[in-house]
Amino acid sequence: MFLSIIIPVYNGEGTLNQLFHQIKVFCELKHYSFEVVLVWDCGPDKSLEVIISLKNKFPTLIKAIKLSRNFGQHNAIICGFEIAKGDYIITMDEDLQHLPDDIEFLIQKQKEGDFDVVYGNYEKRKHSGFRNITSLLLKRFIKIGIPELHQDYSAFRILKSSTAKSTIEMRNSYTFLDGYISWITTNTSSCIVSHHERAAGSSSYSIKKLIAHSINIFVTFSDLPIKIVTWSSIGFFLFTFGYSAWVLLQKLIYNNLVPGFASMIILLSFGIGSILLALGILGQYLHRINLKTTKRPNFVCSEIFNEI
Repeated sequence: MFLSIIIPVYNGEGTLNQLFHQIKVFCELKHYSFEVVLVWDCGPDKSLEVIISLKNKFPTLIKAIKLSRNFGQHNAIICGFEIAKGDYIITMDEDLQHLPDDIEFLIQKQKEGDFDVVYGNYEKRKHSGFRNITSLLLKRFIKIGIPELHQDYSAFRILKSSTAKSTIEMRNSYTFLDGYISWITTNTSSCIVSHHERAAGSSSYSIKKLIAHSINIFVTFSDLPIKIVTWSSIGFFLFTFGYSAWVLLQKLIYNNLVPGFASMIILLSFGIGSILLALGILGQYLHRINLKTTKRPNFVCSEIFNEI
């Protein structure tokens, strides 16, 4: 088994050396061939110097990529997919919160069901209490909008190379790797792994960034907002149409309304209802245009069987 271990690097000056050596010890102990792909995402510390130093010491084990600017964790990982040569690809964070020894749990779970993707499900998160609560709420919020997304998705995952490579050509206004994966395959699973406190540095994800991240995911990958607008507009149109009909009947049968009231109500109710219905219809068209412009492949072949 040849593993490509991709690590997006933003603030890893104090952890990269230790992380690489832990990976090296693990892979040699388990007799796995491996490569480590370090993608520098233009962080604020001296991570790039550490990456270059590691690359010089272990030229055959490390591949290094320097991005032109900060593109974000998910784009950095997909960049790593392009040059990864492994049969299976592992993604993990730089901060030692993911333990390299736990890669074995991912591998064994993948073998059990020949899964395309296996996520590491943290038994107990080592973030602050407030961060844990907000992360859980935001994760459930996203799950409502994208029901096909695996409930235990995380940054610690193993992917078949073919699945990882299928995400490279996908384009969207906002990159969410697990959203891409949920479209490519549902053959996913998870297993319990440990989660440790950061060994050094601080997280680049503030609460503000987490909320913005979740909103971008929800708007970009979920059709729930469009559905809400569409069905609400249809409901309001039917209500205003019915109310306008009732006002018209009152005027024609009983003629007990203030002069001008019926025409004003009918124009306002029917007009507003029609406008909202039109917005709902336009929303559906915009959603389909968005799907068309994401450049998602029409199909993904996970395996090709030769004729017998």
